[in-house]
Amino acid sequence: MFNLEQSITDWRRQMLAAGIKTPVPLEELENHLREDVEEQMRSGATAQQAFEATIRQIGQGEMLQPEFARAGETIYEQLKRLVCALAGIPNYQLATNMNTSNSNLEPGWATYLKNAAVVLPAFFFWIGSLIFVVPKLKQICFASGMHLPLPMLIVLQVTDEIRINLIWIIIVLLAAIVWLEWRARWWPRYRRMVFGVIAYFLNFTTLILLALMAVVAVLAGDNLLPHAR
Repeated sequence: MFNLEQSITDWRRQMLAAGIKTPVPLEELENHLREDVEEQMRSGATAQQAFEATIRQIGQGEMLQPEFARAGETIYEQLKRLVCALAGIPNYQLATNMNTSNSNLEPGWATYLKNAAVVLPAFFFWIGSLIFVVPKLKQICFASGMHLPLPMLIVLQVTDEIRINLIWIIIVLLAAIVWLEWRARWWPRYRRMVFGVIAYFLNFTTLILLALMAVVAVLAGDNLLPHAR
């Protein structure tokens, strides 16, 4: 014979076994379960029918566990998950358990090749802008009596220094990667996240700077219009 209370107790045990150990949300879920069961029983369903229908609506413990875990995240965990989502990194890459199998980790050569393919077009486009576009932009600003914004001047100076010392920067970067691959045990687990975030940041920064250059060029050109007339 069907026992509703025993079935609810078994259901709670299944939720705990699935990893849902947060007391308050689990109590709220049980209250929701009981209310739905009572409502369906008032509509003419048997206790067993009402219980099984409600369980189907709520879902199994394995399906609910990620939602409970996400609800209990700290701000740091939420920020880390957001950054990794922007970088296109699955959640297993964030595992900090030292017993995590390395079979799930992406090979190093794949990480480096994919991120190089993402970063290099923006990098060469920006270097080309420094060589061909920025000098013309400076001429236009000088002729119009307009100055480049200070943040852009700083970025242009920094990137120009990077262009001048590019060979040494590449050597240092390669040496750092070799050292990390050789000596740092934690590096394979966080390699994809680090390069993914760097690639996202560089591409986003490049787009912002190019858009800012276009705005400055339009404003400087507008100042030149009265002189053209």
